[in-house]
Parts: sequence; C-alpha cells; structure tokens
Amino acid sequence: MRSVARLVVTGLCIAALAILPVAGAGCGGAAEKDTSPQWEKVLSIQVPGAEPVKMLLGTYHLSGRVRLAWDLSGPEKPPVMFTMRVVDIKYGVGFGASLSPRDALFALHTQNAIVLGPIKPADYRIYFSQRFPPAKGPGYDVKLTIYTLR
Repeated sequence: MRSVARLVVTGLCIAALAILPVAGAGCGGAAEKDTSPQWEKVLSIQVPGAEPVKMLLGTYHLSGRVRLAWDLSGPEKPPVMFTMRVVDIKYGVGFGASLSPRDALFALHTQNAIVLGPIKPADYRIYFSQRFPPAKGPGYDVKLTIYTLR
C-alpha cells in the first residue's frame, strides 16, 4: 500500500512540474502590461531669467496629478525660489509647491521638478513664478513643460 501511495504522490509531483511552466506562460502578459502613469502634455513655455516673474500660464483641465519638468540654464546657484500653483476656477481651492537651488531635490534638468496631487479633475489656473532679489539677479532661463495624468 505504501509503494502505491508513493507512486501516486510521485506521479502527481511530476504532473505538477510539467503543468506549472505551461500555466505560468499565460501569466507573462500581465507582467508586460505598462502600469506606469500616463502623462499628457498640457503646455510648454520659455521664461527668461533676467527679472523676477510671476505668470498666469492659463486655464487648463487637469486630472489626478500635475507635474512640472524643466531645463534651467544661467548662473550657478542664484538665490531664486520657483513656485508652481494650481487653483480650481470653480471653488478657488489651490495647491502649490516651491523649490530652490538650496533644496536637496533640486536639479537643473529634471522631469519631476514639482509634482502636485492628487487633485480632483477640474479646470485650474496654473501659475508659475521665479522670485529673487533684483539686485542679486539674474535668475535661471527656464524651459518648462507641465503635464497632467490622462
């Protein structure tokens, strides 16, 4: 009786080892699916750094998150403060963040300079500023792009 039980258990193990690779091959498609966030470009603009600036970039429909990417050029570590704000045009609720060259996450070229969210999908006014004491200028020349989740 024991030898029959061993034979059955051994047979089941062999069958399981033969079936697992075949069944597992069908699961590979799920791992290949891209689950990273899909970003949609909202706007691109160039901002000179000769003087401090506070700009209304326009009103846009944003959803989920908002991301600011930039390429900066100009003097080495000027005393600037960058701020991006979004304000819901219906309710007046706003979100924002600031970054300066003194911050640990600061980079001259980055796709994630500032990320805001999560936010409720709605129409928002987008503001961007580069502040610095005029006597200590100029600041950076900025090529910025703003993205939102699709």
